[in-house]
Amino acid sequence: MEVGFLGLGIMGKAMAENLLRNGFRVTVWNRTLSKCDELLEKGASIGETPASVIKKCKYTIAMLSDPSAALSVVFDKDGVLEQIGNGKGYIDMSTVDSDTSSKISEVVTKRGGCFLEAPVSGSKKPAEDGQLVILAAGDKALYEEVIPVFSVLGKKSFFLGEVGNGAKMKLVVNMIMGSMMNALSEGLYLADRSGLSQQTLLDVLELGAVANPMFKLKGPAMIKNNYPPAFPLKHQQKDMRLALSLGDENAVSMPVAASANEAFKKARSLGLGDLDFSAVYEAVKGTGGSDHAS
Repeated sequence: MEVGFLGLGIMGKAMAENLLRNGFRVTVWNRTLSKCDELLEKGASIGETPASVIKKCKYTIAMLSDPSAALSVVFDKDGVLEQIGNGKGYIDMSTVDSDTSSKISEVVTKRGGCFLEAPVSGSKKPAEDGQLVILAAGDKALYEEVIPVFSVLGKKSFFLGEVGNGAKMKLVVNMIMGSMMNALSEGLYLADRSGLSQQTLLDVLELGAVANPMFKLKGPAMIKNNYPPAFPLKHQQKDMRLALSLGDENAVSMPVAASANEAFKKARSLGLGDLDFSAVYEAVKGTGGSDHAS
């Protein structure tokens, strides 16, 4: 199967490499074309524009940073819309709001193409290992056709119905994740200031009802002020903002998420946006990020 892939950031690069390793023919594009070189060495072809990738491939996946990037790749000159049409499937795996997904779906289907939104739960390591959770919605027939692709990229895929539902589910998941990361940060700082061992706190948490893979993975690095970017903080804050907007639309009070969003915004203002989202710990400590390591 030949698959197009638009966007080679932390997630997109890992996902495209996974497809290549599993025998797919992959044509890649990235706004900064030099990012394609490493995949070229691993067997990928390079498309000069999103339109050229769509023209070549029956199915094209996009994995982009935010709603504006997702819209730009579709609507701009040499974009997806110039070549999408009958027999072509476009799968947007970016994390965006439901309105953005709906706009893209509308124009793709109007041109005769099929559309699926399929944001993922998971960051760099699950992407590399093919262990993402895929939250798909839109064209059910297209979903069935690309299950072989999803089976390589993820450990489980869900079909959630109409376009918009995938985006909403992803925002709810990331809102919970961001709130939990803030709670862990406050707990680590409180333990430290109270004269307790932070590592012992992590050991206790691991044995209790709130044990979870995120605390186990991120906690040890956080207490060493080490934040290699698996999921950049700037993207987590974007997702908190979009989730809060979803709350506004549905008149849902979300004081915990709102407070967590403020901590992520503070961390961004301290210049930590490109570090892992666990670097919100620096904002909680009020250190100004001065003692953090990347």
